[in-house]
Amino acid sequence: MKIAAVYSIKGGVGKTASAINLAHCAANSGLRVLLWDLDPQAAATFYVRTKPKLKGGVEKLISGKQDMSRVIRSTDYQNLDVLPAEFSYRNLDHILEEEKRTRLRKVLKPVRDDYDLVILDCPPSISSLSEQVFASADTLLVPIIPTVLSLRTLEQLNAYLAEIDLDVPVWPFFTLVDRRKTLHKDVMEALKQDYPLQLSGFIPYSSVVERMGIERKPIGTFSRNSSPAVSYRSLWQEIGQRLSLLKEPTVAPAAAKAAEAESTATAPQGAATGKASAKGEATSKPAAKPASKEASSKPAAKPAGKAASSKKAPSADKKPASKDSASKDASKDSSKATSKSAAKGKKKGGNLGD
Repeated sequence: MKIAAVYSIKGGVGKTASAINLAHCAANSGLRVLLWDLDPQAAATFYVRTKPKLKGGVEKLISGKQDMSRVIRSTDYQNLDVLPAEFSYRNLDHILEEEKRTRLRKVLKPVRDDYDLVILDCPPSISSLSEQVFASADTLLVPIIPTVLSLRTLEQLNAYLAEIDLDVPVWPFFTLVDRRKTLHKDVMEALKQDYPLQLSGFIPYSSVVERMGIERKPIGTFSRNSSPAVSYRSLWQEIGQRLSLLKEPTVAPAAAKAAEAESTATAPQGAATGKASAKGEATSKPAAKPASKEASSKPAAKPAGKAASSKKAPSADKKPASKDSASKDASKDSSKATSKSAAKGKKKGGNLGD
């Protein structure tokens, strides 16, 4: 059983949304997944339509006096269960102060054979609970917004882990990304160079993510082909392979290509690379070719015929033009039509490239 904690010192970075969607993607890949909501706000519990109620309270759970099978709840999604939070979780820091660092892992010991992956949705803070998470997790999945202050919290996290002498892998990834913003692109490129453990996938800014609060569902269930849904599937594939839980790619290539094509119009939703913006422009320019090809593939006689039909018929007393002159006129009209179509296609392609 692997334990992955979705953690951030800073709030409002898409932590709970990421925990829900990654858990759903993992369950869809065939893994048995437990989502443990550790936040007293119980947002993850709300998203999966579960009551924020824990039998016996959190103190009984942490002490090991509560049977895990009595508090874990099934969800509407196959292979995905949830250990719900409630408001009593606000006392977790106090309860865990005198416990060993690995107490959370011990709490999960009775169900380690029942699940392949446990995802922890953590509250945004540095506390006794945080230390328990750091000591128990196999990795920290850290969502960050591509801004300077958000990057600063990542530096603070790494400094704190060094201070308390805990060597847990930290895998940051970007959320709420708008690649049209120069600042976002610059910050993402800087982190890529300075932090090799950064996950290549990132989540674009989209109103679809905000709709989760209304739908109370993972994005993949109500907007499967949206760019955030495709991005979360791609992100999970990368995480699953790093955790040795996945061996074969589980994201459909066609879906990934569709998301990449959509990203060139606004903000890329594929892998986070510093050349993503330039790549998007490069992929949009070839759109000019079909236009010019279509024009050049038309028979030369057709443009000539259209041009001739628009003119008045020759009078009876005038001799018809010779075959040679008619052929030359048709050739000229055809070449003009072709060059105009090519120019028009080129102009259209240039606008798409911008």
